Amino acid sequence: MILETGERKIEEFCIFYRITSMNRKSEVRSQKSEVRSQEPRVGSQKSGENMVHFDRIQQKILLIMGLLILVLSGLLIYQGSKARQSDPVDSTITGKQVWEGKATPEVSLVPASIKVYVIGQVRHPGVITMQEGDRVTDAVDLAGGCLPEADLNRINMAMKLKDEGMYYIPFVGEEISSEVRSFLSGEENDAKVNINSADQSLLETLPGIGPSKSKKIIEYREVHGSFKSIEEIMNISGIAEKTFESLKDLITIR
Repeated sequence: MILETGERKIEEFCIFYRITSMNRKSEVRSQKSEVRSQEPRVGSQKSGENMVHFDRIQQKILLIMGLLILVLSGLLIYQGSKARQSDPVDSTITGKQVWEGKATPEVSLVPASIKVYVIGQVRHPGVITMQEGDRVTDAVDLAGGCLPEADLNRINMAMKLKDEGMYYIPFVGEEISSEVRSFLSGEENDAKVNINSADQSLLETLPGIGPSKSKKIIEYREVHGSFKSIEEIMNISGIAEKTFESLKDLITIR
């Protein structure tokens, strides 16, 4: 656009120059004819002087036109570059740019929430909401910390938590079965308690199940045989529907 404008200006100067030259030539011819008719010898001398004078005028006109063209072209180029620099840049990241690797999609750094069950020698046992990457020591702190009788030498406090995992804090001198040890070591902390084979200490890791109820569960098995379904545990005195709701996701019969 800028170059086209410059070319039009140059063409207009050229047309103006041609018209001016033609007018000057016609004036010179008329002057020549008049001088020749009146004073032949003197006229030829004056004609030569006029031609020399006209050549100088042409040179001045050409010089002025050249300077004007240069100045005009410089102004047009400067304005064009200034206009390009002032154009707004679209900084919007499109989906195509992300797909082609031109932009990095934003990644959420917030860890996912998980729920774990902390029981045993803690001040506030129960289900606790934690975050992925948290460890047993974090869950114990959130459960109010350990009681004075807690034996922390028998549990891996640095173990990472797992969603739906159960973590039992034993007391000093407590006899722990092999099944409970697997929970303490983290080997089966996301497993369910088998109410057909669990001993008293493991049953007591379940919410709402203390020494009295755990003994009743074992006695029920001895009298009636293995549980046929997890709902059958409600046949035991003291285990109602409310207690079963807190147990159903933590127990199994297989």
